Amino acid sequence: MDPSRALAGSRMRGIEKTLIRRMHDLADPSCIDLGLGELRFPTPRPILDHVRENLDGWKLGYTPNEGYAELRGLIAEKSRVPVTADRICVTVGAQEALLAVLMVVVDRGDEVLVPDPGFPAYPSLVRMAGGEPKSYPLRREHGFRLKADDVLAGIGERTKAVILNSPNNPTGAVYEEAELKKLADGLRAAPVLAISDEVYKEIAFGAPPPSIASFSDRCAVIDSFSKSFCLTGWRIGWCAVPAELVGPLASFHQLAVTCAPAISQRAAIQALRGAADADRARNVAELKARRDFAAACLRRHSDLGFVLPEGAFYLFVDVAPKRAGFGGSLDIALKLLAEDKVVTIPGVAFGSGGEGWLRLSFASEPETLEEGIRRIGRRLAGRQA
Repeated sequence: MDPSRALAGSRMRGIEKTLIRRMHDLADPSCIDLGLGELRFPTPRPILDHVRENLDGWKLGYTPNEGYAELRGLIAEKSRVPVTADRICVTVGAQEALLAVLMVVVDRGDEVLVPDPGFPAYPSLVRMAGGEPKSYPLRREHGFRLKADDVLAGIGERTKAVILNSPNNPTGAVYEEAELKKLADGLRAAPVLAISDEVYKEIAFGAPPPSIASFSDRCAVIDSFSKSFCLTGWRIGWCAVPAELVGPLASFHQLAVTCAPAISQRAAIQALRGAADADRARNVAELKARRDFAAACLRRHSDLGFVLPEGAFYLFVDVAPKRAGFGGSLDIALKLLAEDKVVTIPGVAFGSGGEGWLRLSFASEPETLEEGIRRIGRRLAGRQA
């Protein structure tokens, strides 16, 4: 055997941390962070109190691989789409759920359609599963909302699945029911699995976002407690899959992580019992106020255009007119970080369709938001406070 043979195999070749995380890693504590997709609200007090009061009495060993039966039952009961507890697997966050579904669905060489702009982990997860990501456009002229024809036009003989995300990261767009129904009909004829990432569905500033799962049983729903109940660090999510995928998915999940943490599942049970509903409603109302405040700050301190989101907690800001003076979105984000101590995420992180944009999180406190936006405006537009 060649002693110089590389230790690393080829599976991860070309795959690295997302640009979101790489930008975050470049920051220091003095920076204003408008980058990372994490709510700044604490875990709701009723959940923390419940955990503290019951911790000594709980058995915190292994749980059933697919999760506690009570938790799976509550997820099914509270879901807005038709799903039964026996089709649910509780996972270590939504990202494990995404990888698990892809690992049991995708064969080497299969194509998976991913949104552009879209969450940057999608293409990497597809590649890790042995597949080939192929993008479909979310167009500015449609408010970055999905159009079924754009997705269906990308389907070929090797297409195995299509990933959807509404409300969308990075744009905050909520997809329309008519387009989702049209897409479901088209995917049924293909046939192609819809993988619906719904982690932001509880953070919507209008009517509840529709789900393609309401129109198709050939659908895997991905969700999480991170955004809806501020349980990011607890790493607790779930997926619901068609009956034929239940067995393979449970096997992958068991071999990969055994089970989601027992204490996190207990916290999720309490959340779904309604203990944190008031906190969740207050948080969504506060996020809507911060969205409107951040939009007003952008108008006040800059000449930048932006997309007002219908959900999630991001503003997608148009910096394309600044290319002549500052370069592409990555150049702009790096300059803002190095010279103005503001963390933003370059639109190119989300695909070629995101070039010319920056993603700003409005989850921070209002005074932090305004100072960060003031610095951005001063740098890019030459405006003073």
